[in-house]
Amino acid sequence: MAIHFVADLNFDGNSVRHAHPHGFDHIREMGRRICEVWRARVAADDTVWILGNVGNPVHLAGLPGTKHLVRGTSDPQAWNCLTTRRYASVCDRRVLETPEGTFFLTNDPAAAPEDMRVLHGSARAGWSHPDHVCVSVDRTGWGPISLESILGGSMDVRQAA
Repeated sequence: MAIHFVADLNFDGNSVRHAHPHGFDHIREMGRRICEVWRARVAADDTVWILGNVGNPVHLAGLPGTKHLVRGTSDPQAWNCLTTRRYASVCDRRVLETPEGTFFLTNDPAAAPEDMRVLHGSARAGWSHPDHVCVSVDRTGWGPISLESILGGSMDVRQAA
């Protein structure tokens, strides 16, 4: 049972804005890649924290893992997210206690406390903080990244704007 993190899936988003800058011809191609990587990395008994900007949540239905949403600016209100039955919980931010330590989960890193390790979604250009890690899908190899990978340094997802 692993814990994974991902953000900025933007399923069915604007093709030009979300897909083209990352080398995808269309947002559907990007969505297929995210789902493919998700299935390769996440087991049915794993937990996935999505740190905002899901887009159309219908794509989550067939993906493994128990999903929790930390809402981003483009996500609907919590009650609306919960009615989809795709999430085990929905919140605007979360302090997550793990055997590896405590983490503050948010979509917006500017809203995070200074004295905690932070996992977050999208960051403004130039955003940088030594204890903040961005788990935006374009920085994690197009899928959820495990806490073990983040802490082990096997993927460098530290802020680099």
